[in-house]
Amino acid sequence: MNRLLPAVALSVLLAACGKPENVHTPVTQRIADHFSVSQEVLTNFQGVDKALRSDCKLAGGSGAICSTYRISLTNNGDGIGAGERDWTLYFHSIRRTFRLLNRDDFTLEHVKGDLHRLKPNGQFAGIAAGETVELDFLAENWMQFESDFMPRLFVVDADGGALVIASTDSDGIDGLVEPIGKNDPDNWKRTAADANILANASNRYADFTAEESMAVESWRERIIPSPLKTEVLGGTVQIGAGIAVDPGPLSPDSIAAVQTRLQTLGLSAATREGAYLVSVTIEPTAFADQVSGAYRLETTETGASVTGFDQAGAFYGLQSLLALVDIREQTLAQVAVDDAPRFQHRGMFLDVGRNFHTKAVVLRLLDQMAAYKLNRFHFHLSDDEGWRLEIPGLPELTEVGGRRCFDLNEDRCLLPQLGSGPKDDNNGSGYFSVDDYVEILRYAAARHIEVVPEFDMPAHARAAVVAMEARYRRLAESAPEQASEFRLIDSEDDTEYLSVQFYNDSYINPCIDSTYRFVGKLIREVQAMHVAAGVPLETWHFGGDEAVNILASGSFEDAPGSDPEKGDVAASARKQPWSGSPQCQKLVADGDVESMDKLGEHYAKQVSALLVDAGIPTMAAWNDGVKRIDEAAAELATADNYANSWGPLFWGGGDESVHLTESGFDVVQSHSDFLYFDMPYEVDPKESGYYWASRYIDTEKTFSYAPLNTAQLAEVSTDRDGNGWSATSPSMEFAERVRGIQGQLWSEVVRTDAQVEYMVYPRLLALAERAWHRASWELSPQEGQKFSAETDLVDKAALARDWAEFAATLGRKELLKLDRAGVGYRVPVPGAVQLNGDLHAAVPFPGLPVEVFDGERWQSVDKAASSAQVLAVRARSSDGQRAGRAVELPPITQTAER
Repeated sequence: MNRLLPAVALSVLLAACGKPENVHTPVTQRIADHFSVSQEVLTNFQGVDKALRSDCKLAGGSGAICSTYRISLTNNGDGIGAGERDWTLYFHSIRRTFRLLNRDDFTLEHVKGDLHRLKPNGQFAGIAAGETVELDFLAENWMQFESDFMPRLFVVDADGGALVIASTDSDGIDGLVEPIGKNDPDNWKRTAADANILANASNRYADFTAEESMAVESWRERIIPSPLKTEVLGGTVQIGAGIAVDPGPLSPDSIAAVQTRLQTLGLSAATREGAYLVSVTIEPTAFADQVSGAYRLETTETGASVTGFDQAGAFYGLQSLLALVDIREQTLAQVAVDDAPRFQHRGMFLDVGRNFHTKAVVLRLLDQMAAYKLNRFHFHLSDDEGWRLEIPGLPELTEVGGRRCFDLNEDRCLLPQLGSGPKDDNNGSGYFSVDDYVEILRYAAARHIEVVPEFDMPAHARAAVVAMEARYRRLAESAPEQASEFRLIDSEDDTEYLSVQFYNDSYINPCIDSTYRFVGKLIREVQAMHVAAGVPLETWHFGGDEAVNILASGSFEDAPGSDPEKGDVAASARKQPWSGSPQCQKLVADGDVESMDKLGEHYAKQVSALLVDAGIPTMAAWNDGVKRIDEAAAELATADNYANSWGPLFWGGGDESVHLTESGFDVVQSHSDFLYFDMPYEVDPKESGYYWASRYIDTEKTFSYAPLNTAQLAEVSTDRDGNGWSATSPSMEFAERVRGIQGQLWSEVVRTDAQVEYMVYPRLLALAERAWHRASWELSPQEGQKFSAETDLVDKAALARDWAEFAATLGRKELLKLDRAGVGYRVPVPGAVQLNGDLHAAVPFPGLPVEVFDGERWQSVDKAASSAQVLAVRARSSDGQRAGRAVELPPITQTAER
């Protein structure tokens, strides 16, 4: 018994001193539990660092343009010994990261897409307790917004066990990213000639007070989107007892949708006694123009009447009635409205492939689309990073392709991407069941919205490729013919390529029969879901975008190269996609396809034939999926075809739209520099978003869009570097082929439902305005007419007045309706200046409350207007329940920048 005493004494001593965690705890667990991480930009490309550009060229950077950034790891636990090297650090970077610049004790490797890894090597000397390891990287292109950095770094042990570093395990990046400009105040710029203006409190104030939207009174009778004709009949009517609708011939599903909207806005009448009465009729013969969605509305003191051309028109008339309501004051404007839509396609696109977004946020989006008369929901259900719809008979699509986790073999899931980390417990994973999709279809149809499903191929298809390879491996031995039935690759294809988002294995092969068996199966199963929902499948969007090898572009040259403005790449990696596929080589050799660069169009033709066989009348694509088709009517089996034209206007996106119509396509204008809602709201690194097409797209910029004559936008906007551009007007014949417009939300850096709504709203309302209503300041196309910053053809005063009224209506009426619907729209960042000790603040949407911070508390700006001690300012939502992003104020600003 006495022999146990030393051991007992030792255990007591260890308990008193604190047991060293590294006695038994694996090194990966200690890193995951105790490392803190920060990320920061060191140098953005300024065009003056010749050594940096030379390094970038040799590394193979696009255009020999690189930046540098740092990941700092601080060990807040026990030390890690020099011999503890059997771990790997994985991190996400949306920029290809080429080299570790400042250390030789780690080996860097690009894994796939945005996933990179670092492994300690023989020179690793350990990481002491309290030590910070600074890892400086050379990366492609530039990093101008904090959202370029991703969360969820993770460590993996020798057995493949993965643990996320706890301090980074979040969908947000607060505390994870150092401010851009911390080391260099110009780091937010892309080049030395970047002419953008960094947003601050002063210039926001100047912008928001440039037009006197505060003084606009017509917001009471203003409907969003604007009708063709509105006549004011009198003052407002009290509707405190609610609204009672006699729906007449309105369909039961639409009646239910209207009642849901009334309840959401608190306008549903408990009884008809004392309620504001509304009658609905449908009279097609009363409308000379015979346009679907046309309606008439009259509101008086005693009640309202809605007359629709058709079911859609009656429904839209009721939405306009509700748009007249001020729910805060419980009043309704008296007007007579005569209205019809300008476009048949008024669309909104949601990407659930990059990150999954729930059915709840989809249904809320459909509600708001209906409220503002949008009628096409473009549902992007697959991409490289995820497959999001259950397909009966192909379980791997969702079991493998719908999940992201750490599995290097990808038998269970896709590799982690876009900050999803090693586990499947976040929105990197997820999918809609058949029942979910059927419910969405019915919900949309009740609101007169067509769902346009998109499964993006032949590029952007890695989720499908990996899933079908997992299926192939599962069945290869037991049922080899079945295993190959839906395989999407030519196993003998040795083409080296790199996709736009840095995959080398993400393209389905357009030259093999099994690809079209897969697409045919997909079409049939999705069509069956539409049949089950009682909603015909009218349009199939096949994607088609970006089927390129970026290394074959003019930004690179064969290594070793001599052009200092091109990256060096091995010649073997600069081939057209599928050029190494024997199956594709045979198609070209046999004359079935003209050349390797037309294989994407070959895919389009085959899909169009499958759609005709299925009885689906319309095929859609992104413009680059059909740009080499010379004549749609002659080359495609489908009689009805349109393309979403997405190229930035300053890069010739308007000319691309014209080219499509000349090739026989209708066009849905979707230009990325005005209608991509994944771009930041303003030029501030704190805002989230990609920015390759525009450094900012605020609600006013979307409002200013002119879909029939995009050339005029050269007068009122800049390119992504803040500089002027020029464009030439198309012909009136072009305008006749514009089917409509569409807003897009791609979700690479949109990880949550809350972020979806922040990015979409309130820009969606400006989209709806332009999709439904043609403004007086929109110029008719005059072929050959030129526009630039130097021309003065656009009535900018009319545009400013129109915006002021729209903004006032948004702030006074519509944002509160979004609040009532539970929509988490972006609360704008206010502008503010202090003049002679008095604070002056402004927001873009009049009526929103503004608060200031005096060092101790937030209080209303009115109460603090005479205080000189104002440190920060922020706005709140219309209902006062949510605060927007706060900005610091300089101590005293004597004048506002204008």
